[in-house]
Amino acid sequence: MVSCEQNEPAKQSVAQSQTAATENKTEKKLVKREIPSPVPLVYRDESAFHPALADTAAASQDSVVVPESSETVATSSSIESSSSEKVVVKNSPLVESSSSSAPPTPVFCENAPEEMLCDKRDGHLYRLVHIGSQTWMGQNLNYATHGSYCYEDKHENCKVFGRLYTWTSAMALDKSYATASAAGVIEKEHRGACPEGFHMPKDADFNTLVSYMKNNNRFPNERSGTALKMAFSWKYSEEWPAGTDRFGFGAMASGFRNAQGVFRELGHDADFWVAEESNNPSHAPYWNLYYDNDEFLGDYSKKKTYAYSVRCLKNKAADDKPHTEPNPEAEKAPEDSTAE
Repeated sequence: MVSCEQNEPAKQSVAQSQTAATENKTEKKLVKREIPSPVPLVYRDESAFHPALADTAAASQDSVVVPESSETVATSSSIESSSSEKVVVKNSPLVESSSSSAPPTPVFCENAPEEMLCDKRDGHLYRLVHIGSQTWMGQNLNYATHGSYCYEDKHENCKVFGRLYTWTSAMALDKSYATASAAGVIEKEHRGACPEGFHMPKDADFNTLVSYMKNNNRFPNERSGTALKMAFSWKYSEEWPAGTDRFGFGAMASGFRNAQGVFRELGHDADFWVAEESNNPSHAPYWNLYYDNDEFLGDYSKKKTYAYSVRCLKNKAADDKPHTEPNPEAEKAPEDSTAE
């Protein structure tokens, strides 16, 4: 006959097994609740100088996944932060692919804010600024083409400062024009690498901008360079005033890439190509802002293989259709830090 005392350990063992099983079930339920599917993602504008355009909703199962450089962004009606944010529309129509296994191509800009420019080629958003009779992009162009670069080949610099372009890349011309004159192919409103409806500025356009600022600045002693610069990004100068960005142009010290491939002058310098030729066919004119100067000057030219910033200007007529044929070498490249 077995005593009650001898049965007690067996009862305890059964009870412990039942308790452990209950805890395991509970634990599994808790883990399942802690990981919803899909995981909600929220993206906001991360830059220090542009406010967030919108809060984003949680990602849903019909979100579009957009690869950018080495990063992958999953978004539903989201806006990616940068000097030029990116918009991908949730539930938008998708371009059919010839391969059933290939992912669908996202359609950009369907619900982009009306007050901003959305580049239909890649979904980047740009501020627009109206200065006198002109409408400028309020940020540097950030469209990836061959012959364009991120400063020091760092993708995060493109998000803040935009890309740096060789002259032929900015103009969407064949590389042969790096050493030959393109005077015969430059159009009145030459689109180049700019979004549809915008074009590369000429000397006359920058002269119009400077003239308007001088005649309409309520601080008459303030020079054009000071009025164009943002306070952000520029090295402090003891001799020259800080930028005021008086008219919203938002010029940043984006630096440049020289003909030897060396990046220089970030924080000190901003240079902008124009759709002009110089007397030397291997050089092209550009306009310059410098931290140790308070003027915006266009008395310079440099080798076309230098890489400078691009600011695009809106076409004068809404129905103006620039006729620049896209150069295959200047078509959109993968958004890595360097497109060559």
